Amino acid sequence: MDAVTIAAIFTAAATATSWQSTSLGLSARVDHDGFTWTVRLPKEGHGRAYISGSSGWGGDTSEYIEATWLQTAEIVEAAMAATRI
Repeated sequence: MDAVTIAAIFTAAATATSWQSTSLGLSARVDHDGFTWTVRLPKEGHGRAYISGSSGWGGDTSEYIEATWLQTAEIVEAAMAATRI
């Protein structure tokens, strides 16, 4: 996957307003280029955000592509804002 696509997926995650709590940590599903990508925050708050896979025409994929620390900080802000009560 190219750097432009990766950056676009993490940017979309940084503006996501719907996050789910799973056994793997918080996750958001974001749409980009005809696919729905899953971006996760590691459980317990240790480590960087990462793309864990995609769904779309042709099936599902598994990925593990880490965000930068700056991207992670922006994604954490979005997740915390979306999950505040």
